[in-house]
Parts: sequence; structure tokens; C-alpha cells
Amino acid sequence: MIEPDVVSIQELQMEYADLLTASQIADQLDEPPQRITYIIRKYRLKPVQRIGIIRLFSGKQVEAIKQGLYGIQVRSSK
Repeated sequence: MIEPDVVSIQELQMEYADLLTASQIADQLDEPPQRITYIIRKYRLKPVQRIGIIRLFSGKQVEAIKQGLYGIQVRSSK
């Protein structure tokens, strides 16, 4: 009988270390998570990788999210 490969959480974290979830992006940018989710939906950003229901985004996408947040802040200050 062949046993399935068991992947540990540490192995997954090392493999996807440069990818972030929406919550991690929110923490990094010091913004509410719902604002990050809004930007992701508005600009139709597709996750680079999915693990179950967890969506992972790359550094380039984080920069796009920052630009979207900047647009929100500029419009709200007028």
C-alpha cells in the first residue's frame, strides 16, 4: 500500500513565503481588511496561488493594491 505524501505547514510556508493573504496585506499596509478586499475585487486581481479557500497574492499585486488605496485616499480628501 502506498502512503500519500504528507506536507507539513512549515514546508508550505517556505514554498509560499513571498506570497501574502489579504489579511497579511492589510496588516502590512495598516489598512482594514475589507478595504483590501474591495481593491482586490475592484481591480479584479486574481490570486497567484490558492490553497483551499486561501488566496495568495504576489509582491507586484501588493503594489497594485497600494496604488488602489492611494486612489481611494486622494478621492476622499477632495
